[in-house]
Amino acid sequence: MLSILLPVYNCSCVALVTELHRQCVECKADFEIIVADDGSLSGAIGTNAACQHLIDENKVIEHLKGVRYIIREKNVGRSAIRNFLVSQSKGEKILFIDGDLSLDNPSFICNYLQTEADVVVGGIAIGGSPDRWKGNLRYCYERKCETNNTVESRQSHPYQHLATNLLVQRSVLGEQPYDENISHYGYEDVLLGKRFQQQQVHVRHIDNPVLFCDFEDNASYLAKTEEALRTLFAFRKELKGYSRLLDKAERIETLHLTPFFIIAYKQLSSPIKNCLLGNKPNVFWFNVYKLLYYLHYAKNAI
Repeated sequence: MLSILLPVYNCSCVALVTELHRQCVECKADFEIIVADDGSLSGAIGTNAACQHLIDENKVIEHLKGVRYIIREKNVGRSAIRNFLVSQSKGEKILFIDGDLSLDNPSFICNYLQTEADVVVGGIAIGGSPDRWKGNLRYCYERKCETNNTVESRQSHPYQHLATNLLVQRSVLGEQPYDENISHYGYEDVLLGKRFQQQQVHVRHIDNPVLFCDFEDNASYLAKTEEALRTLFAFRKELKGYSRLLDKAERIETLHLTPFFIIAYKQLSSPIKNCLLGNKPNVFWFNVYKLLYYLHYAKNAI
């Protein structure tokens, strides 16, 4: 049995679930689709009226055979909601997909069912109109990273590219695969990859992407990035060797150059942020800002 698990938060998943259901039926798969709203009404993003509208809109999927829609009152975070979905599922194969993604691949489900491995990772493709999103920081960054997300690139470091489009055998997943100590944004998938590597789980990467085509505004993405960097610092021991930014920070510390970067943060953070929040964000300066922010935060947190 195939269990398709989708956490959703403040988004419509009707089109995605409808297409997943159609493909499962077409492939004659034994399947279930479980969607869990992770406390959209308890979050700070959007108004309650807007959140309630999305929840009501998503209720349409309950009419599809084999689909469950669970509404959670409290937001528990990315790790805990995925573990909850696992606890609700019955399948021996578990497919994780975020509910805010899209699907334009008509062979998506069949491709997964025809591939044998403990873990199969399909990847993510970046969609959306360049004219519409050219001033969006997340869009510019994701497009810049596309060359690192080819099948060949992902397979060369198989445990470090477990973004949420992966099929996992329950026998290697366990009952609580994601570390719930990570309650804030970022790096829960990296720690899962580390565990798979330690257990020598066979991870296979294939060309079977979901589509990422709706991007948050620059201020929201920058705030999420800063939150992820704080998560990186909190779990720096566990993530050692699994983050290039962390490797750079450690080299800077070893060379006793951290004070210079702290000064650079104080002088440059405001103009860099203004650039990133404007309509012509620069990916190079985004990467510079991440390193400076991490070093500044680490210095003050210790």
